[in-house]
Amino acid sequence: VSTNFISLAVITQTATVTDEVLMSPVLCDDDDDDDDGDDLMTVCQEEDKDLRVTCLLKPKPNYHTEYQFSMSSGNKEIIINTNVSGTMPENSFRHNTYVQELEPYGFQLTMMRYTLKKNTTFMCKVIKEEIRLFVESETLQPCSAISLFLQSSPWLLTLLLPFAILQLLEAL
Repeated sequence: VSTNFISLAVITQTATVTDEVLMSPVLCDDDDDDDDGDDLMTVCQEEDKDLRVTCLLKPKPNYHTEYQFSMSSGNKEIIINTNVSGTMPENSFRHNTYVQELEPYGFQLTMMRYTLKKNTTFMCKVIKEEIRLFVESETLQPCSAISLFLQSSPWLLTLLLPFAILQLLEAL
């Protein structure tokens, strides 16, 4: 059992939901029982010292998908990367960050050669929804190839489950 405390808030135009979880990487659930709105956000350190922030907010249909990644370690919010017209990222992040669009939806921010030195809240906004994730600098988890693989293709996990059950049955 991990003792890492991670604060999480999913904010929409009409409501705010706040949960505290004791897990890593961070899995964010929108607390409803449907299968169409579960959100996922992770922050991890890659082997080459790049910091990776993955945000799987589902965009609204028939909208140009705008995103914005930002962070705060106090009262000031700093924009890291965005495609929102008229909004500029902080000068120090303009040339050392990039965002990849994920399939079927979501975005992944990479901050090249960035080390998290203090506790920080990361924010990801897609259209009018936002996820906030508080990360303690001393408990930042390393990224793993398998977690990246499962984040980009979560449906593959459902294919692997029957094989695990078969192996368990063969062992009996």
